[in-house]
Amino acid sequence: MSPAPQPPAPATALAEHCDALFSPGSPLQAELPQWSVREGQRELALAVAGAIEDRAILMAEAGTGTGKTLAYLVPALLHGGRVIISTATRNLQDQLYNKDLPAARRALGAAVSTCVLKGRSNYVCLYRLQRAAQWVHGRHAHAQLRRIAQFARSDARGDLSALSGLEENSALNFLVTSTTDNCLGADCPDYKACFVMKARREALACDVVIINHHLFFADLALRGEGVAELLPTADTLILDEAHQLAEIGVQFLGARCGTAQVVDLSRDVLACGLQQAKGLADWQTLSAALERAARDLRLAAPQNPGRLSQPQVLDLPGWDVALHDLQAQLAHTAEVLSAHVEAAAEFERLTDRCTALHQAFSDWQAAPDREQSEQPPQVRWADVGGAHLRLQSAPLSIAPAFAALLAQRSQAWIFTSATLSVGGNFRHARAALGLTPEQGGCAPVEGGVAPRCRELRVASPFDYAGQGRLLVPQDLPLPNQPGHSESVGALAAELASGNVGGTLVLTTTLRAARLIAQTLRALLPDRAVLEQFDESKAALLARFASTSQAVLVGSQSFWEGVDLPGDRLTLVIIDKLPFAPPDDPLTAARLKQIEAEGRSGFADYSMPQAALSLQQGAGRLIRTESDRGVLVVCDRRLTATGWGRQLLASLPPFTRLTQTAEAQAFLRQAD
Repeated sequence: MSPAPQPPAPATALAEHCDALFSPGSPLQAELPQWSVREGQRELALAVAGAIEDRAILMAEAGTGTGKTLAYLVPALLHGGRVIISTATRNLQDQLYNKDLPAARRALGAAVSTCVLKGRSNYVCLYRLQRAAQWVHGRHAHAQLRRIAQFARSDARGDLSALSGLEENSALNFLVTSTTDNCLGADCPDYKACFVMKARREALACDVVIINHHLFFADLALRGEGVAELLPTADTLILDEAHQLAEIGVQFLGARCGTAQVVDLSRDVLACGLQQAKGLADWQTLSAALERAARDLRLAAPQNPGRLSQPQVLDLPGWDVALHDLQAQLAHTAEVLSAHVEAAAEFERLTDRCTALHQAFSDWQAAPDREQSEQPPQVRWADVGGAHLRLQSAPLSIAPAFAALLAQRSQAWIFTSATLSVGGNFRHARAALGLTPEQGGCAPVEGGVAPRCRELRVASPFDYAGQGRLLVPQDLPLPNQPGHSESVGALAAELASGNVGGTLVLTTTLRAARLIAQTLRALLPDRAVLEQFDESKAALLARFASTSQAVLVGSQSFWEGVDLPGDRLTLVIIDKLPFAPPDDPLTAARLKQIEAEGRSGFADYSMPQAALSLQQGAGRLIRTESDRGVLVVCDRRLTATGWGRQLLASLPPFTRLTQTAEAQAFLRQAD
């Protein structure tokens, strides 16, 4: 019998060091008692080391349980130089900074400086904090404001995430933080003590800086968040949860304006007017008229939150009148402010904000200029919220801008995620990021080693066939048939009633989440049924994790970022295959462009997107080597159609079940 093939020997000193650290007898075990040798982790670490030394681009998919964070941190820290790590969310930033990075530093004895850099909306603005009291009503809100003021006096960083008991989406956050619109910059009386500037100065001096994708793209678009100064100085850029990059990037590489910006402007006009030019104008009336015009524009849109295409918005009754009135009020406000610019520097800034918003609303409303053919295709839409309305225009893809960014920088770029490939290849992800020869993102750079763009897929070490079961019920209505959501709720109640652990129901729409939650509450009166609309995501997940046998129903945001090992989560139910709604303006525009190119929108866009989303949802179930659980997909198209079976192949290889009773029996054994 011939010996098993051995992996290639490490070719460089960095690779040799990484190889030793991820092999038996590693010093990592002394510092990280939970660590064990994983061949996939070692393989990923060696690939990252090679990419860093060669200034290459690595696309690396690492299945859940691989330990990808340590696999990229170790070679990056050993190589030295400046490292920028971007994650998908602020929570992942904090986890990296507070847990993963300190553990890696201790294990390696690496004397490197580290910091977190977030967007300005995370830091207390001392100037706006002093003005916030006039907009706060009620004893509870005033008490919270006093807590924020005390926190700002005692905390060195001013990062609101460190203040316990403050809701992530609290209205106070908006009042005590700044935006690129209202920041006074060097003219601010609190500029020297500014927490945002402190964070940026610290980042410029640190060896390892942790940012997030929103900040990364906001800075590329606006050059106003402090990352632009960092990128050229970095030797290595690591983008974790890279499957989210393309969608997050689109939000920032276009233009946007909204009623929230106008309301914020109206409040700043009132505060500045009363403080700097009291009696010189009727600031109360001016501010109130501007805010009223903003609210009237929101009222011209449908009451229920959602997304509308530009043609749908332009057809709304009363839209043209409401927008005309808002722009007239912006122009009038600018005229009043400009008469008092000598009273304070802030008046000039407020005038500029009025003018910029007036222009932004006009640009969005206008028909696209077909003569600007050199510009990438754009789509315009409106995001309608409960209280505000935001108008957006964006490119259909970030690929051209992203490819240009990578082509001009002689740096190592590491893109990694548990879900980055579709059908066993990276074609979809590479095309979305401009990493193809035609798009130019993989062009050779000075000092780089060919091939610049490399790929690696590392399978999860979990025994999915032994640990998990998959049930695709055949007797439920199809997703487009009446009663589907109610039937999903009834099945979820039947399975959850005998489940010893927690149950997570993932839906593709908010409407389905409501219907399923209503059904569950009616059928499980003695169970805690938590719904997406009850609290913030963080608060809901905390309640879910601490409540025995709870049921949580959530839509899009809960398909990712839920990590609950053990019996806290043993049953995941997906209501239907997660195809993006074809009437979504951005999706519709992309499909139209693909079809115009002679390709299939379904095969080249809808299917890959659905596959990645389905993988993410299924990935909530098995988080450790000892987890057990059942995944239920309530859409028989998964097994009854050819394209459905392609999606089925993208799921972990769970053992298939055919009967609900089999799933119930497995769930009873889960403890």
